[in-house]
Amino acid sequence: MLVPAQVWTKAASNAASAVLLDDELAEGHTSLAHVKATQDWDWHGAELEYRRAIALDPRLATAHHWYSVSCLVPLGRLDDALQEVQFAQTLDPVSKIISRDTARVYYYRREFEAALEECDRTIERDPYFSGAYWILGLVQEQLGDFRESAAAFQRGIQLLPEHLLMRAGLGRLFALSGKPAKAKQVLREMKDISSKRYLCPFEPAMIRLALGELDAAFECLDKAKEERCFDLISLNADPRFDGVRTDPRLRSIANEMGLI
Repeated sequence: MLVPAQVWTKAASNAASAVLLDDELAEGHTSLAHVKATQDWDWHGAELEYRRAIALDPRLATAHHWYSVSCLVPLGRLDDALQEVQFAQTLDPVSKIISRDTARVYYYRREFEAALEECDRTIERDPYFSGAYWILGLVQEQLGDFRESAAAFQRGIQLLPEHLLMRAGLGRLFALSGKPAKAKQVLREMKDISSKRYLCPFEPAMIRLALGELDAAFECLDKAKEERCFDLISLNADPRFDGVRTDPRLRSIANEMGLI
């Protein structure tokens, strides 16, 4: 099973080749920017590539979308991130993924009611889009409505039974609601699934944090850092880390990623 860093090595090569073959190709610069951000943690280089892509094709929705979530959010520039993802949405109003990530940016901004409304709009357009239930579950968790949060994750699992993000969200809810045995059962289930497919260490880390198992959580996060797990780039914005903001281990990870 390949970890993200191994997968993205080939993506980086392809993106670089595309730019070398045609420096005027906005899509090539967008892909290269995404790799620089998510795998190299070269935030300055990523921003330059995104800006180059947008200058070449200002109406390329993907460039604005990825610039928002993979560069501006990690850098904590959440006003700019919201502006970019909203503009992407005007360019591609039927994109479910852009709509989901608009809700995601609201979530990072702690504008949970706005995030909830965006989730509802996304689900209204396509009630079978599992990604919307994932962010909906996270938003409802932050609002303290664990019942609705669990319902969102369970609906996502119904749609995609082996969706590890959904299972992790549900396991975290069990931990937060005083059901550690159920949370640990989810961890065991995820481990079983990981014997057949890749499991990002970031997901069990979120459950471990909620259980208060900080040493185990940071072991997972260190592994997520080594494997370049995508969700880790948002650690400075993600509300799920608010309880450990002062932990030097979190600051160390952020520092290694060039985020402080």
